[in-house]
Amino acid sequence: MLKNEKAMSNEEAAKKIGQHFPEINDKLLNIIQLEKFKGELVQASISQKSYLIESYQFEKAVDFKTNRSYVKYLLVPLVLLLSALIISPSFITSSSSRIIKFNKEFVPEAPFSFQLENEELIGFKNEDFSIKLNLKGEAIPENAYIVINDRIIKMLYEKGSYTYTFNKIQNEKAFSFEAAGYNSSTYHLTVVDRPNIKNFNVYLNYPSYLGKKNERLSNTGNLQIPEGTKVKWQLKTIQSEEATIGFDKSDSLYQLKNVDNQVFEFEKAFFQSSIYSLNLKNQYSNNKEKILYKIDVAKDQYPEIDLSTYQDTTMYNYIALGGNISDDYGLTQLKLFYTINKEGNNTQGKTESIDISISKNQNNQRYYYQWFLDSLDISQGSSISYYLKVWDNDGVNGRKASKTGTYSFKLPTKSEIKDQVDQTNAKTKKDIDKTIKEAQELKEQIKEAENRLKGKQELNWQEENLLKDIIKKKEELNKSLEELKKQNKNNQDKRNRFSEENKNISEKSKQLQKLMDELLDDETKKLYEELKKLLEEKDVDDIQNTLNQIDNKEDNLEKELERTLELFKRMQFDQKLDDAINQLDDQIKKQEELNEKTEEKSSDKEDLAKEQEQLQKEFEEFQKEKAELEEMNQELKNPESLPDTKEEEEQVKQEQENAKESLEKNKKKKASESQQNAKQQMQKMKDKMMQMQSGMEMSMMQENLDDLRDIVHNLLKLSFDQEDLMKEFKNVQQSDPRFVDLGQTELKLRDDAKIVEDSLLSLASRVFQIATFVTREVGEMNDHMDNSVKAIKDRKKPIAVSEQQFAMTSMNNLALLLDDVLEQMMNAMQDAQGQGQSKQKGKPKTPSLSELQKELNNKISELKKSGKSGRALSEELAKLAAEQQRIRQQMQEMQEKYGESGSKPGDGLPEKMEETETDLVNKQITQETINRQKEILTRMLEAEDAMREREQDEERKAESAKDYEKALPKAFEEYFKLKEKEVELLKTVPPKLYPYYKEEVNEYFKRLGSKPNN
Repeated sequence: MLKNEKAMSNEEAAKKIGQHFPEINDKLLNIIQLEKFKGELVQASISQKSYLIESYQFEKAVDFKTNRSYVKYLLVPLVLLLSALIISPSFITSSSSRIIKFNKEFVPEAPFSFQLENEELIGFKNEDFSIKLNLKGEAIPENAYIVINDRIIKMLYEKGSYTYTFNKIQNEKAFSFEAAGYNSSTYHLTVVDRPNIKNFNVYLNYPSYLGKKNERLSNTGNLQIPEGTKVKWQLKTIQSEEATIGFDKSDSLYQLKNVDNQVFEFEKAFFQSSIYSLNLKNQYSNNKEKILYKIDVAKDQYPEIDLSTYQDTTMYNYIALGGNISDDYGLTQLKLFYTINKEGNNTQGKTESIDISISKNQNNQRYYYQWFLDSLDISQGSSISYYLKVWDNDGVNGRKASKTGTYSFKLPTKSEIKDQVDQTNAKTKKDIDKTIKEAQELKEQIKEAENRLKGKQELNWQEENLLKDIIKKKEELNKSLEELKKQNKNNQDKRNRFSEENKNISEKSKQLQKLMDELLDDETKKLYEELKKLLEEKDVDDIQNTLNQIDNKEDNLEKELERTLELFKRMQFDQKLDDAINQLDDQIKKQEELNEKTEEKSSDKEDLAKEQEQLQKEFEEFQKEKAELEEMNQELKNPESLPDTKEEEEQVKQEQENAKESLEKNKKKKASESQQNAKQQMQKMKDKMMQMQSGMEMSMMQENLDDLRDIVHNLLKLSFDQEDLMKEFKNVQQSDPRFVDLGQTELKLRDDAKIVEDSLLSLASRVFQIATFVTREVGEMNDHMDNSVKAIKDRKKPIAVSEQQFAMTSMNNLALLLDDVLEQMMNAMQDAQGQGQSKQKGKPKTPSLSELQKELNNKISELKKSGKSGRALSEELAKLAAEQQRIRQQMQEMQEKYGESGSKPGDGLPEKMEETETDLVNKQITQETINRQKEILTRMLEAEDAMREREQDEERKAESAKDYEKALPKAFEEYFKLKEKEVELLKTVPPKLYPYYKEEVNEYFKRLGSKPNN
């Protein structure tokens, strides 16, 4: 069989088998031949013969014993075959594999192998996928290629590997490799989707106390939120089966709730800042890149407060508190806490609080509170410690508070107040002296200017500068006067604040302040304004005329300042005397109290001796006060006669020293006797001083009363003489020789007027009741008389007569005004003597202006009906005209007090009153005059009703406040200016934008308020 090189057919093979295996014979050949025929009989025959052959065991036909000798010849091929299997198994197995897998494509066998390094051929859509290939074998080609869709692409060789990257794959890929003409099998790259976020929303649910509207943010992961905010995430995903969230570095992950197809939600409240990650997952992978975001939690900060404080160290009436409060989310309350510590009390007082109003809808705001101390039970020498505290509206952690530092405010002791008042009095006196000198210098400059301008038609440079300097010096003088009256008022207010002032001294103090207030009159101001205008126009004649009027006004001012200085000295002396009496009375009480303690057996001798020593020091202080009183007395133009108390003073000092020594030796009985003696001597001193005070007042009142009666009498006589002279001038011609004689008479009347003026000015320096306009009226009288004398010299009779008429009117006015002063002085004298109805029932009610006007109207009507004539009529008319003038002046003062021009009560009434004055001076009482007076009275009643209502409104507004001035300190004016700007700016903001712009405005004004003052 082996020799048969040609391939045998099936029949030939069957014959050969039949020949070798007799048991088979031709059965196998028959089966092969029968297969060519059809039919059931043929098939049955084939089946039978096949069964016979199948049951035959061919291996039994072989005689292995005879073939054993050939085994040795098989060893060599077997060794070769095993070696081939070990060295190159594919040499043997590949052929059989191709035979078995006949339906599979087999490429030609290469001398190297293609090894794909990728563990999985699964790529993600829209992502790059890199193929890594290694070639291994005996011979490695230099290049390798990837075959994609019949396209052959060279692969990149790098570090022993071949790579190729599919960019942004979208679909599945089939590929193979080719190298050196050999091809690999085909590979398949599967494309799947990674899980991803399509979009997401974040819902912010803010704490309710913030008053902030909840928000929804789209595709915003980094959050800045207030503490306590609830955050809800809603993720819309792609190809996600699961979503988790993790916070900070914790390994814990929280499952997001799958609320819909590919929609996940999670909610959490935040109180700390955090970093969080969102994680998505499906069967193939997680999300490719980490999704990390940060949550910044803004802690509710403590509120901020700053405080500027202004302590009223002049009057000790109030403490002004102002500053700025702010918080990140809102303010709820601002309180002032204070503790009062009494002088000499070592234990701390109870802490009290006061609510300060704030705006709760403003996170940044200024505040101002004027804390009036009169509502507190606080005495001299006590101190107050205080601070402010502000609360925010923290609804998460509870309200938080911040407070300012603690401030202190100490009220001065009685002796400190006295020292302050004395120092200010000394300064005021010095300032009045200085102001008098300034007024004298100004007057000298005015005189110099008048002399330079005489006979000139034009101003030169020097004269113009001189006039400018006059105006400048007047402005400086006005400032000094303003400061002077303010200083005096503050000092008197301080004195009244801490001590009960003697009623008489208190009244004098008010009158002195009124005099100071009237030093700056409106007429003088107008003259200086007119001088400014004329200086620009350079009208020399008008300038000379105005300077002449200013000169007269400045002359009056100088006299008023000298009078003010003397009255101030007088009042200072009265106050010092009253203080000395009160101080002595206080020491008498203390000595008596110490005497009672001394008589007690249980009292300690050392403590008693110390108290006695303290009383000795206080008496020494009293002696210094008395010495100062004597110095003040000597400064007066008319010094008083002070009582001699040297003997009593020496005895008090001796007895107090004896008492102290006896107490140190524990001789209480002897000490008590010395204390009693000291008290008695002090009582004697007090009685002497009180008697002197009372006698001085009465003596002065009587002297002043007598002087005033003489002045009024001389004024009336002067008025009548002026009237008689005026009548004579009307009937004489300029050429008449009597004209010169009458001129001499006018000169004599001018001299008489000077005597009246000197007497009046001397009296005014002692009598506080004489008002400033009295001395000004004297100046008017002198001006008219001087003008009359000049007109007579120039033979200008009409002008002379007119000026005499005006002079007579001024005399009548003065007489009437001084008559009122006389009545006031008489009432004051009755009060001092403790006599009359005014002492028992109080001071009679002062009649109102309408009552005075009604009384005047009645007098005018009665005078019209009386039929009087001549001197009697002139005298009555002059008095009535002066009385109407006084009512008019008081009406004008009231109008200045109660309203501006156009809204003054009784507007137009002063003009109608002037018309009546003119009628009375001209002796023309007609029916028109009577009707006008009725109209004046009616309108005056209406004006008084209007003023009464206004006063009641003002009283209601200030019913809980003191009548002292509550001025806003300059330090806090800026706070209110900024506050007003805030309010005005916010008014312009539309309602919808209000919350945002309110925040911006707050920040703007906060920055503005923090800028240093330039």
